[in-house]
Amino acid sequence: MNETDSAPQEVEKWITQYIICRDYLKRAEAAYKDSVKQVKEDQQKLAGKLQEFLDKSGVDSVSSKRFGTAYSRTEWSAPLADPDGFMKFVIANNLFDLLDRKANVAAVRAYLAEHNQLPTGCNLTSEHKVGVRRPSGK
Repeated sequence: MNETDSAPQEVEKWITQYIICRDYLKRAEAAYKDSVKQVKEDQQKLAGKLQEFLDKSGVDSVSSKRFGTAYSRTEWSAPLADPDGFMKFVIANNLFDLLDRKANVAAVRAYLAEHNQLPTGCNLTSEHKVGVRRPSGK
């Protein structure tokens, strides 16, 4: 038996092993998703409680030397409602600083502040979120 005779058997073995690995990974990933689902839901509920506390208290953060700090932060995004219209707007007005490969959030916010309207084809959204840090040294 030479190498070419055994190659198909080796290839078949590798294919079988690959499929076993792929199937295992699929099952393991599904099991992982299931195992963290409730924890993620609980974490979101706790973030909501912390955000509500911060909002009612009128503060941006609250800290505990023993347990850490909860703070409020705002994340901005600028999804394109009309990508072609937005690109035409950018090109027609030579406002290429509005581009990343998506709308540049900082530039869109600056444009809105200056012109009191959004660039054509662009939306601007913000989401107020809670962040949690461990205390220093832990």
